[in-house]
Amino acid sequence: MKTPREKKASAHAGNGAQEPDRAPGTRLSAILNAAERVFGEHGYAGASMRNIADEAGVAQALVHYHYATKDKLYEAVFERRSSAINQHRGKLLDDLFASERTATVEDVLTIAFTPLSEIFHGEDAVNLALYVQLVASVSLGSDERSRRIRETYYDPIAERIIDALHTVMPGISREHATWAYLFSVGARQQAHALNGRAARLGASARTSTSTAHYEQLVRFAAAGVRALVEHSVESPPERAAKAAVPKRSRRAEQVRSE
Repeated sequence: MKTPREKKASAHAGNGAQEPDRAPGTRLSAILNAAERVFGEHGYAGASMRNIADEAGVAQALVHYHYATKDKLYEAVFERRSSAINQHRGKLLDDLFASERTATVEDVLTIAFTPLSEIFHGEDAVNLALYVQLVASVSLGSDERSRRIRETYYDPIAERIIDALHTVMPGISREHATWAYLFSVGARQQAHALNGRAARLGASARTSTSTAHYEQLVRFAAAGVRALVEHSVESPPERAAKAAVPKRSRRAEQVRSE
C-alpha cells in the first residue's frame, strides 16, 4: 500500500513511466540498480533522471521524490555499495587484530583486495563491473563531486588500511604506507575490471566470480610494500628537502657524525 507521499509522487508522474506495484524497498533497489547501469554505461554527464526512471520501470516523479537531483542519486549509488564494502572490510580488520596470531602484510592486503563477488550475491552482483568503472572514474576525478565522494565513502576505510599496513610493518613511514596503498589500489582496479583487456593482452579470461588472480595481486603488492621498507625509498618531498641543504652543510654533518 502506498503512503500519501508516494501517491503524490505517482500523481505527478505526467507522461513518465508507470510505476509497478512494488514494495518501497524494492522500488528503491530498482532505482539504484538502474542508476548504476545508466551512470556506468553513459557517465554522469550522459545520464538523465528520465533515462534512469525508464530503466527502473518507475515514474520519473518517484525518482525525484526519493533523490531530488541527479547529483544526489549519483552519490546514493556509491553510498549503497561502499557502506556494504566498508563494513565487510572493517569487520575483517577488527577480527584480524583481535586474533592472537601475528598479522602480516599479506593479511592486510587480502582484506583490502576482497573480491566484490564475496560481498555481493544474486541481483546485487549484476552491476559490479559497472560499479568498478564508476569507482575508477571518481578515484581519478579532479572535480568537486568526485572529491566529495572519495572523501566521504572511500577515505575512511583507506585510512584504516594504511594504519593496518603501518602496524604490521613498523619500519614503514606513514608516507610510504600511504603510497603503498595508493599504488595497490591502482592494481586492484585492474583486477576488478571486467572489460576483457587482460585476456586481450594475454592473460587467462576471467568472469565476475574468478578470484585466483587476487592471490597474485596480494603477492605482488606485498612485495612492493616490503621493498619500500627494505630500500628506504625517499618520497619527492624528502628528496626536495635534502636537495635544499647546501652541499657544504651536508658534508659538515657527515664529518660530525664520523
